[in-house]
Amino acid sequence: MTRTEERLRDAFGAAAESIPDGTLAPVTVPSPRRRRRPWTVPVAVAGTLAAVVVGGTALGGSLPHASHSGPAAGPGGPRHVVAIRGGHAAVEDAAAGSLTKVAALGGRYAAVAAAGDRRTFFLAADEGGDSYAFYRVTLANDGTPSAPKRLSGGNVRLDSGFGKPENLAASPDGSRLAVVGTAGGRSEAVVIDVRTGSHRTWSTPGEGTVTSATWAPDNRTLGFLQAPGAVPDRAVLRLLDTGRPGSDLLASRVARSAEVTGTQVEGLINVFVLNPDGRTATAQIQGTKHGRKDDAAFVLATLSTGTWQPTGRGVQLPGDSFFVKADGSGEHVLQLIDGRPGRVDGAAFTWLSGSADYDDLAW
Repeated sequence: MTRTEERLRDAFGAAAESIPDGTLAPVTVPSPRRRRRPWTVPVAVAGTLAAVVVGGTALGGSLPHASHSGPAAGPGGPRHVVAIRGGHAAVEDAAAGSLTKVAALGGRYAAVAAAGDRRTFFLAADEGGDSYAFYRVTLANDGTPSAPKRLSGGNVRLDSGFGKPENLAASPDGSRLAVVGTAGGRSEAVVIDVRTGSHRTWSTPGEGTVTSATWAPDNRTLGFLQAPGAVPDRAVLRLLDTGRPGSDLLASRVARSAEVTGTQVEGLINVFVLNPDGRTATAQIQGTKHGRKDDAAFVLATLSTGTWQPTGRGVQLPGDSFFVKADGSGEHVLQLIDGRPGRVDGAAFTWLSGSADYDDLAW
């Protein structure tokens, strides 16, 4: 069983307590020694678990986008990351190919997300009872951070199933923040207007899980990975236009199935992000399981948003992370594998640290 599956299994135990009796069909989980299709366990677990932020736009062709100001990422990618370790946040320097601490940020935090300018970051602080407050931090060129400033509009109360806003996402221009989870037996996605503090919520009851929140470069289209029903055989990638009226979480279009077949890269998509070029997405794909321990290969691949098919062979990863965070250019991608941070640049994966106590990070 992969680490992601173990996390989802543990989270399901807590989340299942909030589901009314008789609302779910029986779920059959194969024995660990029996061969099965990839992701049978995590998707089945996800079918009764949490929710996510969502997005949508027309299928085919490039995603709509709007340019935003800010420096372009250099060949080596962003210099600074904001990382969370043991609930404490700090700015760390990644320029030398490894992480070194620059400055600590006061307070305790559970998650971090970055805007596309490499300078604006958002932190989620757990205030107890599945209630989260959000803060904005701005970095100077040398990485010196501003004091965290709390966003107006009050807290968001959601149970992500993981004890933190696992799918916290900031729009490329930093104007909107999204967080997802469950509330009152419903899957919910909440979008926060950073300037005004206003909240907008999309929800749906009993429709499985929605994960992998990601903003398109137009700052209004949100993508997500959805597994429908109590026994979700087919997870799909969906897109939703958050500028349209309505509050249905699933008022969105299907981009493609999460199962990738018939290409150089085959398997199921764990998580994906929409890239700034509006023409591609980056996806982590889990290959077919094999062996007595259900081992699987993990690949980071590029998808065309015109055909939604993988392009090229992808980059082999050392393990699953259920974690993909790209920089403002989309060319440099962070990974977090068993608590240890790494990065993908072009066709190469490298570790950023030998420490395995990271909870979250973004650049």
